[in-house]
Amino acid sequence: MKINVPDQAYGNYKIRLMRDSEAPAVVDLYRAVYGDHFPIKEMYDPKFIIRQQEEGLMYRVVAVDASDKVLAQHAMYRLAETYHGLYEGGQGMVYPEHRGKGFSNVLQEYIAGPLASAVGVEEFWGESVTNHVMMQKAALNVGVKESGIELEIMPAESYQAEKSAPGRVGAVVCFLVVKEKPQTIFLPDPYAQLLKKIYENGKRNRKFAAGVQVLPEGVRSRYTDTFISSAGVLRVSLFEAGKDLSDVMTGLVKKYTAAGAVVLQVLLPLDKPWSGAATEALNRQGFFFSALVPRWFDGDALMLQKLIRPTNYDEMKIHTDFAKEMLKFIIDDRIRVKS
Repeated sequence: MKINVPDQAYGNYKIRLMRDSEAPAVVDLYRAVYGDHFPIKEMYDPKFIIRQQEEGLMYRVVAVDASDKVLAQHAMYRLAETYHGLYEGGQGMVYPEHRGKGFSNVLQEYIAGPLASAVGVEEFWGESVTNHVMMQKAALNVGVKESGIELEIMPAESYQAEKSAPGRVGAVVCFLVVKEKPQTIFLPDPYAQLLKKIYENGKRNRKFAAGVQVLPEGVRSRYTDTFISSAGVLRVSLFEAGKDLSDVMTGLVKKYTAAGAVVLQVLLPLDKPWSGAATEALNRQGFFFSALVPRWFDGDALMLQKLIRPTNYDEMKIHTDFAKEMLKFIIDDRIRVKS
């Protein structure tokens, strides 16, 4: 989707939507930061980058100097299976020699302001890596609210170029409301209090009920599954759940762990009265709390995660007390579902 968004001055620099001619320079930035190990390999293809922006699936905002050299970028993007008004903000990166100039903050402000308005974004969600706290601080500066933590979402190879992490890297999940959609949330019992606290912290307009309905008869579980083999990450979006859910998940876990998945995620709808039964079925298979992601299905989603390997929690750098509290809950919940 072609859009017109005005450039923005930032000292001696300009902040603007990426031009097609700058796609190769964006690829160079990926290589400078990640080497050849960014987990989504299409990001090294300038034509793919241009096509994504044309189709409205991923917009990139760049910081350029007086000679139009790309110094930094941040992006907003969405998955085809998620609600069209929900975009993720992420893939922020700055050349090492230009860090400390405030690019991360101003790029995110541009995305949350003029770009979001031009595209019609209703909600943002994001992932701030935990091998440092710079992105966590920059996201909070824009006004996001934290809602969970993904463990080990990024492969260690992605950080070899800068030697900035000793192993796989997690991320603090956050959201930013642009246009609120009030809804009733059916709370799974193990996570009811934490979810209420996240909603309260985010000042969301929600009504709550207990998610106590059993999984429906005569309904087949319906989902999409996305496997990023280079990252070892499986993400399942569960649209409908039936009595077959446990068997479906057993099959998916077996299939993708054999293919090399080490991090498995499931997002299930919280606007369904069977959310508690679905959560229980996934807990029995070793899935534990990860995050709340508002508007994933237009209705809100609960993200659960399952990891194949142990996690070195001591290497995680977490900025806020609330995120630290959620990490403790996640560690305890991981132990609970194993027992």
